[in-house]
Amino acid sequence: MHQGKIMRHQHPSQAIKPQRHWINADTVRMGSTAMLLLILALFSIGAWVSDGFTDRRITGVGSDFSVFWGASYIALHDGTLQAYDLNRMMAVIHQFGTLASGSDRLLPWLYPPTFLLVVLPLALLPFWPSYLVFMLATGLFYVKATLGLLGNRVMPHHRAWVTVVGSPAVFVTVLMGQNSMLTAGLAAMAVTWQDKRPVLAGVAIGLLAIKPQLAMLFPIVLLASRAWRTLASAAATVLGFAGVSIAVCGWKTVPAFLESVRWAQENMIDDGGASWYVMPTFLAAARAAGLGVSVAHAIQMTAAIIAVGALVYVWRRISDNGLRIAMLATATMLTSPYLRAYELTWLLVAVAGVVSHGTRFGLSGRERFVLVLAWLLPLFEFVNPLCKLPQIGPLVFVAMAVLVVRRATMYAEHGAALASPLQTNLRARATQPAKPNR
Repeated sequence: MHQGKIMRHQHPSQAIKPQRHWINADTVRMGSTAMLLLILALFSIGAWVSDGFTDRRITGVGSDFSVFWGASYIALHDGTLQAYDLNRMMAVIHQFGTLASGSDRLLPWLYPPTFLLVVLPLALLPFWPSYLVFMLATGLFYVKATLGLLGNRVMPHHRAWVTVVGSPAVFVTVLMGQNSMLTAGLAAMAVTWQDKRPVLAGVAIGLLAIKPQLAMLFPIVLLASRAWRTLASAAATVLGFAGVSIAVCGWKTVPAFLESVRWAQENMIDDGGASWYVMPTFLAAARAAGLGVSVAHAIQMTAAIIAVGALVYVWRRISDNGLRIAMLATATMLTSPYLRAYELTWLLVAVAGVVSHGTRFGLSGRERFVLVLAWLLPLFEFVNPLCKLPQIGPLVFVAMAVLVVRRATMYAEHGAALASPLQTNLRARATQPAKPNR
């Protein structure tokens, strides 16, 4: 018997059974459930020690949502332009929001008129009911959009929703009261709809005008994939959305928004201080390491150019939506100079995209490790301002990008016959001669 050939008269009991990797659906589900229970416990303890989050001696849940609700309150009472007045905003937040009364933290309104239009109704409800409605609505949308990337390969009994709801990315977003579940959900829906509902896909992309820096790469991928109907729909949506926003909020909110961007550039990016440790960007990593502003921007620009090149490569080579959204989300995070821990909901979308491809073609042990690391990254970013450890976020993005490009290359070359490293390993095991029974 030669090595590498299967024995012809092998007894069924001697057949080699494939060994499951320790990172699998069951262990991921158990880990996610444990994380979800921990999150619920933390929220419960927080509510108990702060008298239902009403103790103003400490900053409570929804500090960033205080800005959304505050902008609505100011717009409804004083006019939309006043939302960009930092002093007015801080007065409202200290009166109604969850920021500690003695806090010197500044929470300006940094959003364009498009998002001001979206949050306008929030203050029609008191703060806490408004917070709950906003978080539940955007959260349900995000879970549906993320799980939609998996298609019909994941059944309800798999309880895949636990890996989303129990993720650190969702925890940080809900804790801060941010809009990142909405933006990441729109991106996921746009890619999911692109083939069968191109017009709706364009509408989803156009609605990302609420946070323009996260939508900058969509025109590039639509051009690369020649998705003309989606591109036209997105352009029309942006123009209509911007037009209605300016008509309702007033044209003066445009220069006010641009001025807020300049303020954020100077005070939160170039000179962010502690903020750098919660910003998973090459720029923040360089600044935290002591490099100058110009050098940090050069590093960020270099990373952005490489990321865009990889993005175009993936979208031109393959049509698989899972890998496409994974590369798009990863490249978006690599190109944006301003990115906070709560926006890693986009990274979870990238993870879901890779898992979507992996359910069909397998995942290697190394790929599984990278996906788990990406899933856990928001937790590191959230506590890092206290630890002040080197910023590892960009390195995780790079690992994700390399993973996606590699899988896209293999898929383009082999198609349905794609053999992941895991499958190759299993075939190698199966071709080993069986050990005789003792």
